Amino acid sequence: MKREIPHGLSVYLDLVRFGAASIVVLSHLWVLAFPQHPLPWPGHSAVVIFFVLSGFVISHASRPELGLRGYLHHRTARIYPVVLGAAVLSVLLSSFGVNAMQYAGTRGADALDVGLNVTFLAQTWCNVALPYNGPFWSLNYEVWYYILFGIWCYHPSRLLLLCAVVIAGPKILLMMPVWLLGVYLHRHMTVLDRKRALWIFGLTLVAGLAFFWVDVGARIREVMRGIWPEAMDLARGSNQFVGDFLLGLIVALNFLAAGSLGMDLLLKGERVIRYLSSFTFSMYVFHMPLAVLIWNGLGVHAALPFFGLLLLGVVGMGELTERRTKWYRSLLAPLFLGARKAVGAAG
Repeated sequence: MKREIPHGLSVYLDLVRFGAASIVVLSHLWVLAFPQHPLPWPGHSAVVIFFVLSGFVISHASRPELGLRGYLHHRTARIYPVVLGAAVLSVLLSSFGVNAMQYAGTRGADALDVGLNVTFLAQTWCNVALPYNGPFWSLNYEVWYYILFGIWCYHPSRLLLLCAVVIAGPKILLMMPVWLLGVYLHRHMTVLDRKRALWIFGLTLVAGLAFFWVDVGARIREVMRGIWPEAMDLARGSNQFVGDFLLGLIVALNFLAAGSLGMDLLLKGERVIRYLSSFTFSMYVFHMPLAVLIWNGLGVHAALPFFGLLLLGVVGMGELTERRTKWYRSLLAPLFLGARKAVGAAG
């Protein structure tokens, strides 16, 4: 049975999504544009928020009537246009020999690196960055969560699930409980009384800020590194998994409280929030290669024109990719649903 997301909560989640994407962008590029005024943007914490959000939204979107083919159809139409756009940017930057920068990441074996990332194998049993696009690592994680969740929902085969688990590898599995917090929240959403919801909402905001300020995840990681140094080195992007789960709990409780509060005040700005949030995927996936192109390729080093060109680039790529999801879904329908079903769905 489909569980509807309350209108106000849906707008709130879009606002959080846009805010998290903005934090990721600033965590990578602020020091580049404003080296004299460093600020500790919590980029990793923003990724944790994305994981909880992703689990919540995918649980909502995985309607039983879709079936496995429909589920794959929707996920592919949503993900691959953006992924291929990112891959094209990487290839172009590599072809023109543009220098990389911090957080961009390239080993030099560009064709192999691109291939591993577009097939989402780059973070399974290895650690390979998409050239000029280090932040792409988390999308490798998310896609495997989609795969594992899709098998569990639509094709519950123990053997197939085991094969997917083995291919995904331990790094990705370590972070999956964070993603599953979103799934659990969606499937067990309840309405709290307003006073309790207000307390939880306020406390989770304070707890989230304190968590980042004290850097709880990194502190736990360093304690664990002292006990299991080799294992923690192998975990790489997942080496804060304990702290990330704790932060994920705070985020999930915040969403629970927001759903109970209604968040009706946000409805006045719904159109703007929805529009901005429609570019969050593009902000996350395209900001790093576009920054490399603008900063190192075009030599634009002044903050205002740099961020202005970056904004134009993100909007342009977003208009070509994530904001055309329905068109891509229609284009791919015959491949996933067959000609007759595709015509029926289009009608």
